[in-house]
Amino acid sequence: MTTERFAQGKTWPEYVGSISANKERFQRFYDEFTPKAEEIAFLKAFAGKKGLQVVAIGEDWCPDVVRGIPTIAKACDLAGVQLRIFERDQHLDLTNEFLWRHKFMSIPVFVFYDKEFNELGHFTERPASAYKFAADLRGKLIADGTKEEDLMAAMRPMRETAQADWQHETLREVREQILYRVL
Repeated sequence: MTTERFAQGKTWPEYVGSISANKERFQRFYDEFTPKAEEIAFLKAFAGKKGLQVVAIGEDWCPDVVRGIPTIAKACDLAGVQLRIFERDQHLDLTNEFLWRHKFMSIPVFVFYDKEFNELGHFTERPASAYKFAADLRGKLIADGTKEEDLMAAMRPMRETAQADWQHETLREVREQILYRVL
């Protein structure tokens, strides 16, 4: 990442203004999310010490992006951290740097850089608690007789109840798995 490339990304307002799918959901996740005071204090302190800039990679059709980008955008806004958003399919060179398991273009991806654009680490897709929730729920639904083709529709309303927790878990994992390592 360079200063010039970072500047090519969209700010949160530019991104929301440019998307066609899920615009209301993106805005709702942003508006309704209230990061904890300690989450913002940590980001502010970290940014003051090391500098912090964040790149988000995603697409507006992806449910994890619809929740994840507003989460990071709100935290960055409140902490005074610069964020730039890149559409995955329009920036494949950037996307290919952060393939999950070196082959999957999973999104969202959040890449954290210091003030000189040295990569500090990246976060992909969703927090561990969301993976566990989905696996447990899938197992329960199958045990209850839900057909494979009906799983996603059956899981959707149940996933909605966990979204706010996953927003906080995303920030916690970023702090613990990426930023603590480079303090």
